[in-house]
Amino acid sequence: MVMTRFQRIFLQLLPTGLAWNKEPGSELSLLAGALADGPEQDDESIERLLAERFPDQSTVLLEDWEKWLGLPDCTSAGQTFDERRTAAAEKYRMVGSLNRQFYIELAAKYGFDIDIESFSDGAYATCMDNCLTRLRKNYGRYTSHIIVKNSIERRNATVLDNCLTPLVVYSGGVLECLLEKYKPAHQVFIYIYQ
Repeated sequence: MVMTRFQRIFLQLLPTGLAWNKEPGSELSLLAGALADGPEQDDESIERLLAERFPDQSTVLLEDWEKWLGLPDCTSAGQTFDERRTAAAEKYRMVGSLNRQFYIELAAKYGFDIDIESFSDGAYATCMDNCLTRLRKNYGRYTSHIIVKNSIERRNATVLDNCLTPLVVYSGGVLECLLEKYKPAHQVFIYIYQ
């Protein structure tokens, strides 16, 4: 009979002497073997859990990672297991930012070509403007225009739509959901589809 690692450890913890028969096949050895099953299974589980530390290697804890990372979001509907794991890994490694380039790169990652015009892009009138120009050209200091350069599917509103539905409905819902999720709370995005 071959002794397992934990069985050997249990037997080594016992005192030495003639009363403690530690030979393989003895009753004490069989008892140590039975007691070693639990810690041996725990050891295997711990080895498997080491791979679960990061979402790109996770299998068992992927749902926990997704819950902690706020996934699935508006961009991850109907994904396969590997796509879900990749999305969790990307979100885990993502470094957020409040600058324009972050939002442009985030949209580009999902296939959208956008430009952002914010209040710092000449939102206030200057001495070079016409006298009839409003002092503040945009809607407000914390308002940004998201100009979507891609061709986006659109449809006209119908009588079956809600009365608050815009006259033209664009299919940029994924982009809007994505940017609204990562923007600061005080920021207002107005989407312009070209």
